Amino acid sequence: MISDQVQALLEESSTLEPWRLTGDQIRSELRAAAEAVAALQSLTVKLAAAAEDLALPREDGCTSPTVWLASTTNVSKREASKLVSLTRFDPTRGTITRERWGTGRLTTEQAHIILKALDALPEWFVDEQHDDAEATLLLHASEFGADDLRRLANRIVEVVDPDSPDEIIGAQLERQEKQAWDETHLSITRMGRGRSSIRGVLPDVQADMLKTVLEGLASPRREGAVFRDVDGEHSDAEIGRLDHARRMGLALCELVEHLPTECFPQAGGVAATVTINLDYDDLRERVSRATLSTGSDMSASQARRLACSANLIPVVLDGDSRVLDLGTSKRLHDRYQRIALATRDGGCSWKGCDRPPGWCEAHHLTPWSHGGDTSIDNGALFCFFHHHLLHDTDWSARLSEDGVVEVIPPPRIDPQRRPLRHARHVRLRPRVLEPT
Repeated sequence: MISDQVQALLEESSTLEPWRLTGDQIRSELRAAAEAVAALQSLTVKLAAAAEDLALPREDGCTSPTVWLASTTNVSKREASKLVSLTRFDPTRGTITRERWGTGRLTTEQAHIILKALDALPEWFVDEQHDDAEATLLLHASEFGADDLRRLANRIVEVVDPDSPDEIIGAQLERQEKQAWDETHLSITRMGRGRSSIRGVLPDVQADMLKTVLEGLASPRREGAVFRDVDGEHSDAEIGRLDHARRMGLALCELVEHLPTECFPQAGGVAATVTINLDYDDLRERVSRATLSTGSDMSASQARRLACSANLIPVVLDGDSRVLDLGTSKRLHDRYQRIALATRDGGCSWKGCDRPPGWCEAHHLTPWSHGGDTSIDNGALFCFFHHHLLHDTDWSARLSEDGVVEVIPPPRIDPQRRPLRHARHVRLRPRVLEPT
């Protein structure tokens, strides 16, 4: 029985002492553990599908297969829902994907991405096109993780129908966008003790717009970054020690406080306004409480801060008003060059890194100290970590002939020093058919 094999695996893993292992052994054991997890989750999905066929959820008094799986395995309903969703794909598609998933050669998330991509192909596609799509995605699954594979899967029609990919992708995008708009919602709920909870769903495009602004504001490397709260200011060093979610929350507060109110309708777009019948001196010196136009109370310290930053004293961000000496302006990429680099690179150029442009620094491919100029062709975006890695180790980067930044590993990593590209710049390679 499979249960005996699982029990033997658990007993073996419980006696493993990682501190006794070498680095290579840890990597090997970790990969083996990941394969075992994937294989067991594949088995879980098969069993869940069989249980639904036998009507076990109803027999056990559960309202849905998700509820039944959660209660039977003690996982969260969210996790159970993900696994149950894998039983909904066409069982006649993705046979090789399911086989590899079942043996642990694909993670559960990779399998989900491939099966979902195959399920989304147009109905008029023939079996050969489905097979080509699956083979292409499996080829890339061995090279890229789930996040990068998802990006490639979204473009799979470029391989299976190269004559009309734009038309097909455009139709898919229109359907997705309509569904996203239909499901868009936002709720702001008072939690008490001066806090509110924000929950909602936005379309990807608008969410990316908001996220791009917040990522830039939340970046621990943002020049002159200062977040304010009721206790005063956080320096950029302190911001660097905050987790990502905390920085994003503070960034949203900063964004809300600095919205360009003159661009909004006067009836509903007025910024947070202190509506209190006291003159400015009283507000600054003696009042202990103030009130927003919404009726919410606030402390005197926050009222004074909003009176300065939101109404009386405009916030001037770094820009034309900042004075830079000639040497610095020539050595550093300017604002417009950064915009061009962000458009070209899309974020950190290191393969597998998900840092957006707002978190990145402009790197001279040929160092300034070695005669490299400050230009777009000699620049590349890298996050703080990978930028330092390029300067402090024997990794290097270059701009390829087709205008894509490539990272060159040192010989100790790859003796052939084959260049690495981020998945956002990788072209899908269709399956090469063997001659019959």
